[in-house]
Formats: sequence, structure tokens, C-alpha cells
Amino acid sequence: MIEESVHPARASELARLRELLRRLERRPPVPRRPAPPPILSLETIETRYGVALRRVEDVPLPPPLAAAAPPAGTLFLDTETTGLSGGTGTYVFLVGLASWDDGRLRVTQYFLGDLAAEAAFLAAVRDAVAAARQLVTFNGRTFDFPLLETRYLLARAPWWGGEVAHLDLYPLARALWRARATDCRLTTLETALLQMDRGDDVPGALMPQLYFRYLRYQDARALPRIFAHNRWDLLALALLAARAEALLAGPDPHHDPLEWLGAARWLERRDPTRSAGFYEAALGADRLPDGARTRAAWRLGRLWRRAGRLESAVALWTRVAREDPTPPLGLLVDLAKLCEHHVRDYAAALRLALTALGRAENESPPELRSLVLAALHHRVRRLERRLSARRASRPAASGPSAGVEGPHAP
Repeated sequence: MIEESVHPARASELARLRELLRRLERRPPVPRRPAPPPILSLETIETRYGVALRRVEDVPLPPPLAAAAPPAGTLFLDTETTGLSGGTGTYVFLVGLASWDDGRLRVTQYFLGDLAAEAAFLAAVRDAVAAARQLVTFNGRTFDFPLLETRYLLARAPWWGGEVAHLDLYPLARALWRARATDCRLTTLETALLQMDRGDDVPGALMPQLYFRYLRYQDARALPRIFAHNRWDLLALALLAARAEALLAGPDPHHDPLEWLGAARWLERRDPTRSAGFYEAALGADRLPDGARTRAAWRLGRLWRRAGRLESAVALWTRVAREDPTPPLGLLVDLAKLCEHHVRDYAAALRLALTALGRAENESPPELRSLVLAALHHRVRRLERRLSARRASRPAASGPSAGVEGPHAP
């Protein structure tokens, strides 16, 4: 579960809304009984604030996925809203919830058929998530949850977001699959990883227009496509969550080695031992691009160094630095540090530092170039002094250093 503190701007907005509500001393609108659109098979449910509308549907899953049920009490949540910018004027008009149920995905969608019935709509959603142990969203921490919280606050209804564990799959998806897709939008990932085809799907940007047309003219023709879009989002979210869980369980030949690298990056600070296992598996695969292989070896060596496996890190980085004509500057510097402080091979460390210095002028980030160059110049001067002192103290020990060799001569 990912924990984040409330952003100061968000906290300020909520404080302003609370103050506004305290000043408003008007009676709330009289709840209406929204009529289910005849084009959809919606059912009415009674809440303490009136009638709400919902639709329940079971979506069959392919056999391999039907067995990949998430932990009991997991609910997947996705919303459709009247805008993307947020604020008090943006309504949530459709909340979709999905759960695994005996090899199927049970999708329950709550629909705001009348703006005056929002209190009943929100109460129905609150009742539906009350028993959940975890909610899974896609970018819900920065979009769905803030919008829902605002609507509950304006409706003077208790907000349940802090009472249920919440996993936003978006940061995990970016870590796992950014090398497999052109971007990390839900629709892009479902195409690249799940081979899903939505067919004639409604673009999300048209949702507000279609919903307001329904409110203004009672034109319900587009509602089935809106509900289908939300159902597709929930299905993709559930399947991606299952794929992520299976991937993080351990390297599996069914997954692309680039996904193993994503899992290794995600686990670096969370579980270094498992992260190292993913890096080792990726380095042993044949389908890893050369650049990705070098970066994986660099990061694996850093994990080994942190765990005290210095000799293993030196051997791995030395091999990579010899095989790759342009290893990352950071790898050269890290290897130079180990050669200097652990192996005590000042000649090899100097060769590595000089190689890094020769490339730093063109390859360092502009905002850090002066600092990088200054640090490398300082390292080169220190290594030259140490090497001279060693040669002076042992005049008979001539010839090249017997330790770890750098990949390039200065």
C-alpha cells in the first residue's frame, strides 16, 4: 500500500470548502426519485437519503485469469466524471466497483441519474465499500479519490477514503511497464500487455458532454456506451493488477525480461533481496537489450555493494565496463570508488576516473556539470598522489597494477 501525505494545496482547498459550508445556512435540496433510463437495466436501491440507481453484471474471465483471484475483500474502483480539472463544480456521475467472484468479475455500477439525488448516490457507494479491505484504482490517489472526497464534503456526508486501504496501481504500472509501452495510460497498457480491444469505445473526453445531454434532454442513447467504457476500465484494472501480482511473485518465463527489470526497480527499496533476484534473472536472459543489460548490472552491483558483497560488485562492473564501449558515467565512478577504497588498485581507479572525466563534459546534466567535473578532477588528483606515493615507497614494484583493470587506458 502506498502512503502519501495530503498536499498543502489540497489541504487548503478542503479547509476553504469546510468554511464555506459552515457559512451556508440553507436547506439541502429535496431528494428526488430518479427514474431508471429504459435503455438500461438499472435497479433502484433505498438509502437513508432516498433512492439510488445501480447496475450489476458478471463478466467472465479467461480460465488462467479466473484462478488469479486477489485477496478477499479487494474492490477495484473507477469513476466517470463531468470534467478532469476537479473543483466544486465537477460531479462524479458513475462509480464502478468490481470484485472477483467464482471465476468472474462482478461489476457493480452506481449511476447519478439526477443531480439532486447525489446524497443517495454517495450513500449507496459508501455502503458498497464499507466491507472492503482494499480498494485498487488507477491514478485514484490524484484523481478519483480527491473528486469523491470533494463531493462527500459538499454533500455533508462522511468521507470513507481514510478508512479503507488504497492501492493506486499507476505508480506500480509505471515502474513495471514503462519499457513495454509508449506511455502508461490504462488503455495503452491494456493493448500492449493484455491484447484487449475495446472496439467502438467512447473516448473519455466525451463523457461530460454525453452525460449533460442526458440530464438536459433525457437522451439516454449514449448511456450503454458510457457504462461499457467504465466496465472496460474495471476489467483492464483488475487484469493488470493480477498481472502485477503474478510478476512480483518471482521471475516467470511467461513475462518479458524488461518486466523483470521493472519489478527489480520497484522492489529495490522495498525488498532488496527479491530485487537482486529479478536483476540476476534479467541478466541471464537472452532477450535483454544491451543498454538495458548494462543498467541492470549497474543497479544489481549497487544492491550487492549495499549488502556487503563488494567483490561480486567489482567483478560484475569490471566485466560490464569491458564489454560495453560506453558504460554509464555513474558505473565508471562507482567502480573507481571500489577499486580505490576496497581493492586498493589506484591505477585501475585512475584509469576509470580519467575515462569518466573525458566524457563528463558532454554527458553530464547541465545543471550538475560543474559539480561532476569538480568531483572527478578532485578524485583524479587524489589518485595520482596516492599512486605516486605508493611507487615512491616501493621502488622495486614496477609495471602495471596487478589488481582490477579498468576498461580503458587514460
